[in-house]
Amino acid sequence: MKDGMGGSLKFEAEFFRKSNNLTVAREKKIRLIQVRGVHLLLLLAAALLAALAVSRAAGYALTCPALQVRRFRLQHRPVYAGAQVAAILRRHGGNILAMDLKGLQADLLRVPEVAGVSIRRVLPDTLDVEFALRRPLYQSGDGAGYRLLDETGRELGRQEQPAPGLVELRGDAAARAAVTACSRELRPLAGRIEYVTWSEPRGIELKLREAPEVFYPGEEDFAGRIARYLRVRGRLAALGAVRRVDLRIPGRIYIEGDEAQRGEP
Repeated sequence: MKDGMGGSLKFEAEFFRKSNNLTVAREKKIRLIQVRGVHLLLLLAAALLAALAVSRAAGYALTCPALQVRRFRLQHRPVYAGAQVAAILRRHGGNILAMDLKGLQADLLRVPEVAGVSIRRVLPDTLDVEFALRRPLYQSGDGAGYRLLDETGRELGRQEQPAPGLVELRGDAAARAAVTACSRELRPLAGRIEYVTWSEPRGIELKLREAPEVFYPGEEDFAGRIARYLRVRGRLAALGAVRRVDLRIPGRIYIEGDEAQRGEP
């Protein structure tokens, strides 16, 4: 009898212990969920506050007077398209952080004189703009002044007076296209050329400032062929004044004088 009662008490004690453990575990789980919920709410509140702070800071930065572009610092600035570049820069003013630098770069690259451009923000209110420029080699006069052309024939700008140091290019559009196709040969002589044009059927026709003759140098080695003629020029004095020198055939020099004389040294 005692053994039966003892076993019953043990069973009851074990039952209550397990029940109590389950209750304790359930309460711990509930408290853990509650703590996690509080943490999540706190984290959410912190995130919202941070987002609000960032939004307000961004709004302030975009409207802050100190961050409005007040100066463009230009390096290697265009010579002939200054007014066009200035108009583009004025259109792209505003907040330095919000400026579309790629759009500004694209607009500047549409200026014929500009071959390349790099742009850098210098806080709080300055943009550094560095240009790589195309340089004129020729100038072509018309009734409105002079068109300035690079070695490919691209028009870089216009001006009323001739520019010193540039080659005068004479003739119509077809002549200009033919001459600029020979720019590689003409460039070494550029500082000495008075004018250049295209003359059918002889091709390139050029006049040097230092000599009264007109030269037809052919298709290549312009500088070398003209130099060879100038070396023997003194020996041709007996033939009279020379008007034209045809150098189109390598190794040969044909000259034309006042009476259409022709000789071969």
